[in-house]
Amino acid sequence: MDDTMTAAVAKALAHPARLHILRLLAAQTECRGADVFSELPLAQSTISQHLRVLKEAGLVTSRPVGNAMAYCLSPRVFDDFIATVSDIASVAPSCTANGDAC
Repeated sequence: MDDTMTAAVAKALAHPARLHILRLLAAQTECRGADVFSELPLAQSTISQHLRVLKEAGLVTSRPVGNAMAYCLSPRVFDDFIATVSDIASVAPSCTANGDAC
């Protein structure tokens, strides 16, 4: 995952409402928009904006189901993000390796 995509995913994950949406989606194979809207104490337009950010970051996909939209997680993007962050953390020197504080 390149730095631009990593930053987009990190930004998308940096909001409590978006994390709540991701948890809702993770609990199901697919989730209709109405299910998401009913679970959050936010305006539908605000939730739609959060879903847009998650989709732009590649964390969520959607498809039409009748007159509604169904949303699903994109596990590959999560895996790539975790791998990228793990790579960064694995090469970082420990602040206490030589006894000095950071």
